[in-house]
This record gives sequence, C-alpha cells and structure tokens, in this order.
Amino acid sequence: MIIFGTRSVKFTKEQGQFHCPQCARQTDYKHKSARRFFTLYFIPLIPLDKLGEYVECRSCRGTFIPRVLEYQQDAGSDQFLSEYEKAIKHSVVLMMLADGEIDDREKDVVLQVINKFSHNDIVMSQLDEYIAKAQQQPEDVGTYLKKVAPRLNGHGKEIVIKCALSVAAADGHIDDSEIALLQQMASALDMTDSHVKGILQEMMTPKEQPFSAN
Repeated sequence: MIIFGTRSVKFTKEQGQFHCPQCARQTDYKHKSARRFFTLYFIPLIPLDKLGEYVECRSCRGTFIPRVLEYQQDAGSDQFLSEYEKAIKHSVVLMMLADGEIDDREKDVVLQVINKFSHNDIVMSQLDEYIAKAQQQPEDVGTYLKKVAPRLNGHGKEIVIKCALSVAAADGHIDDSEIALLQQMASALDMTDSHVKGILQEMMTPKEQPFSAN
C-alpha cells in the first residue's frame, strides 16, 4: 500500500536578537518559514506552496510578523531606562539601611518596588546579595539619581521620592536619618523644598502605612 499526502515543514531562515514587543526587551529570536510538502510514506519530498513566515521569540515563545525585526528601540532610551531602574533600586535599598536596621517589612516593600520598575524580577536572595554589596561598598544616594534627573519630569521625580518614603514607612515610623536621606535624594533630583514637602504631606497619614508609588 502506498501512503502519500501533504504536510507543513518549518525552517529557520535566520536567528539573532530583536526587541520583543511582548517581553519589552532585547532577546533571542528565530525567523521561521513554513512550506507545504508532498509526502511519501510520511517523508517530505516535493516542496509545494509557501504557507508564510513569522518571527518567534525564544523567551516568551510569542510569534510576530517579520516586520517586527525592522523595529529598533532607541539606544538612548534603553540606556536611560536601565539607569532609572538602577536609581530606584539603589535609592530604596539605601533608605532601608538609613536607620541602621534591616526590617523584614521594609525588605518586602523594597522587593516590591524593585520588581515594579524592573524588566527582570528578582527574588529575596538576590536582594540580600545587593544589600550586602551596598553595605560593603557604599555609594552616595546621588550616584544614579544625578544621571537620570535631567531627563525626569516632575512626576518621575515624585515617583522616586514616593518609593523611598514607602520603604521608610514600612516599619511603622520614619526617623530623622531617613528624612535626611530623603533630603539628599531631593537635592540630587534638583527638587525644591516645597515640592518635597507637598509629597510628604500627601503621603504621611496618621498610621504611616506603606504607600503605592502610582
């Protein structure tokens, strides 16, 4: 008995890196082509019509039209976003360390803030490593803030301050050392005293609960 039919066969035309719309970052891809073949005993022998082409992300497995490869995210924007993530991360960790104590409630808020503004979530063990590094090799709170300040609008600067305040308030109180660090952050961001006072008045409630930096 002769067994014949058709089946689609996928080929990888090329591979490399692209900006995945779904992952929102640079990642690996495969540019694939699908074609129908005449088969004999399930073996593809004669190429028939082309079924189409698509780009597959190696990370999320999402598929996109080939034109997605034409999109190149602005390198300057990528660099700024990277520096902004570093600034948020560094600021909230230093705020947690400002009073000389590491409170588990503050650590939880720090982790939430970092993962909210980062493209790649971290776990508590990775946060512990960063905290240890910050303790051993302390850097000024303005190290990264001064790099991003010129490109941040008023709302962007407020987010940084609100994130730091949410960490400071997580243990139930905000002490003088944390207020002092907050003032250093505001100075690095080139914010006025009245601007910072307005944020404090908005966020400080009688219970001093942690806040969401929206």
